[in-house]
Amino acid sequence: MEAVFQAPKRRQKVYESFESPLPVPIAKEASSPQSLIYKAEVINQHVIVREPDHIQALYGKGYFGKGVLSKSRPEYSISDRWENIGDKYLPVIPLSKYQKHMTWAHSALLSQGLDEEVASQVLQKLTLPVALNVRGEHGQEHVGEQVSQKSPELASFQSPSSENLSQDQLMEDVAEAEDISDEGKDLECPQAKIPRRQGDPLYDPLAELYSQEPEQVDPNALAKVKCKRHDDWIVHCGCRLDESQMMSVLFKSGLEGCDPSAAHGYVLVEEPSEEDDGDPIHDKVSKVRTGKLVCRINPFNMMEYLQLSYEEAFFLVYALGCLSIYYDGEPLSVLQVWQMFCSVQSSFETTYAAYHYFRSKGWVPKSGIKYGTDLLLYRKGPPFYHASYSVVVERVDESFQGAPLRPFSWRSLAALSRTTGNVSKELMLCYVIMPSDMKTEETSTPEFLKRVKVQELIVSRWISSRERTEQDDV
Repeated sequence: MEAVFQAPKRRQKVYESFESPLPVPIAKEASSPQSLIYKAEVINQHVIVREPDHIQALYGKGYFGKGVLSKSRPEYSISDRWENIGDKYLPVIPLSKYQKHMTWAHSALLSQGLDEEVASQVLQKLTLPVALNVRGEHGQEHVGEQVSQKSPELASFQSPSSENLSQDQLMEDVAEAEDISDEGKDLECPQAKIPRRQGDPLYDPLAELYSQEPEQVDPNALAKVKCKRHDDWIVHCGCRLDESQMMSVLFKSGLEGCDPSAAHGYVLVEEPSEEDDGDPIHDKVSKVRTGKLVCRINPFNMMEYLQLSYEEAFFLVYALGCLSIYYDGEPLSVLQVWQMFCSVQSSFETTYAAYHYFRSKGWVPKSGIKYGTDLLLYRKGPPFYHASYSVVVERVDESFQGAPLRPFSWRSLAALSRTTGNVSKELMLCYVIMPSDMKTEETSTPEFLKRVKVQELIVSRWISSRERTEQDDV
């Protein structure tokens, strides 16, 4: 019977705009010096992209790969809160997260052959508080005053000696007094202590509360910030950015002209403050104020990389010609990449033929392992539509005979069909048809793809009650 094609199901909330995918190179433009070749590496039989610009380009223009630390889009960050210390933007992490990093670093040192005692001593010295040099153009006193006004807890970074303890305590007492006064003025506006201005004070009633002009933020960077109070983006709901969100946006957009890479190894650890003395006023203030921030070296730095499947990597190498894969520091040719992937994955010739076919048809194929299939087909990309089809790839000859890659019984096929239907998808069998006269040696190069044919078959589950109702209506 003829298949009935269902329209792709669009996601209810889409938070990004569609970018045109990577173009197919033309012969005349293939040798153009303006064509960009992205770089990937084979590490432990995984294809990894490390360059941040290459990661954003490959995922943004075709949704290739996934982040190794993220669910899909490579957007992992060590923290959503950042603080400005001199010319550096430092992430703020809780003490529990920092302790996890110490545990991972300790395990890494032990795996390198160090003794337990030596590894503990190394970590103890490595994680001591660090005094950052935040000198400005007008001297240390000017910068110290600026940092203290921003966050009194950060004053301890300038000098860890005991001579500054009284000054630090004084600044904390002043901050507590300011918090109490601000809280008494307006309990319904917790962001009133953040200086912002929306217009001319002669016409804007909020100018008294927000007496300074807001920071100029790149709209493209602002469009990727989610509101903490609403399930929407900041640009849609109209809420103001809090201090941590502002630091994060400025860090990612680089508007301040700072070099974030210089602060990669440092983090601000939010440690719990000292126990209170039972004063009710102190208890009230402690709920508003955060813990003490201490600058320390990050013992275990985690970076977000893009991981490509073998099919995605070879499509970028062979079909688009925009990716160069390196192994042990040496670039691999197209034939070397093909032979490497075929040796690691036995069914690579078949799965790549199906992947290449669907990509050429405009679909975005992704791994279907979580639904028990080989591929999932998306229209435009995962952020815009739910997957329409769950694809099982099979290799057959021209008479549709051959050893199946995934042998089905009636029970397993019915179970897979029911599972696919429960997640609002359709089950598709994709047959890669090999010519009868094709020899095994011909599949050692990707040129055999020119002789391969692909045929799809949609599997529908027959429901007796529904079929009876339709016949009665006729």
